[in-house]
Amino acid sequence: MKRLHLVELEDLSWWPRLFRDAATDYLVTAIRQARLYDAMAPILASAMRRSGAHQITDLCSGGGGPWPTLLPALRAAGMDASVRLTDKYPNVEALSTLSTSTPGLSFEPSPVDAASVPPNLSGFRTLFTAFHHFRDDDAHDLLAAAVRDRRGIAIVEPSSRTWPALAVQALVPLGVLILTPKVRPFRWSRLFWTYVVPVLPLAILFDGVVSTLRMRTPAELLELAREAAPESYSWESGVVSSPGSPLPIPYLIGVPRVEQGQAGLMVSSA
Repeated sequence: MKRLHLVELEDLSWWPRLFRDAATDYLVTAIRQARLYDAMAPILASAMRRSGAHQITDLCSGGGGPWPTLLPALRAAGMDASVRLTDKYPNVEALSTLSTSTPGLSFEPSPVDAASVPPNLSGFRTLFTAFHHFRDDDAHDLLAAAVRDRRGIAIVEPSSRTWPALAVQALVPLGVLILTPKVRPFRWSRLFWTYVVPVLPLAILFDGVVSTLRMRTPAELLELAREAAPESYSWESGVVSSPGSPLPIPYLIGVPRVEQGQAGLMVSSA
């Protein structure tokens, strides 16, 4: 299936913040319920050990990402890390609540551009469920910024660009109807726009279809990595299987090389 970079509603500047935050809150709830990214913990722990980092700067965190389940899984894999959540449009209420309730998590209340991370936000960079939002030029800039700053980086997407993944999107409205009562923080407006006027189920379905068409394959991720740093970084791309999803989870890992000038590019699966 050819990659199409169409426009998601949540990327539009005029799209109401209420709908944007409600969509990210739902997505975070679905990811945590499925423990979608827990299978990445051993791979991420290994990459962090190779980079020498114990601090994570999570980019494009939305409503907080997978960290309430992923951080304990990462620690179980032998990496005692702390995580700083950031976003270009930070959902301060959600991030504040999550940071208060989850030891090891903190958040940056100011906007953070993933391609221009402030020097005070150090450590290994992660990007979950968001890389497909970036066009190729912007995606290249994001990877190049990590290379320039000599930071390890992990890119992980929730799904693949396949016909089965597209078919699964048909279940999204039902998922929104089922999971909305579990979404926190609780808001009456979320119930209204889900059950009375169903803007949110339809909007999340639309963005889910567009997201699927935007996803990159492991080979495409690796090609972007090759363009950003063909020799100074060791790159690995592949897929992992998650018990919470029937679809493969694509990822890209980049770690600075200790010795410059050695090529390191490979595709793997786990």
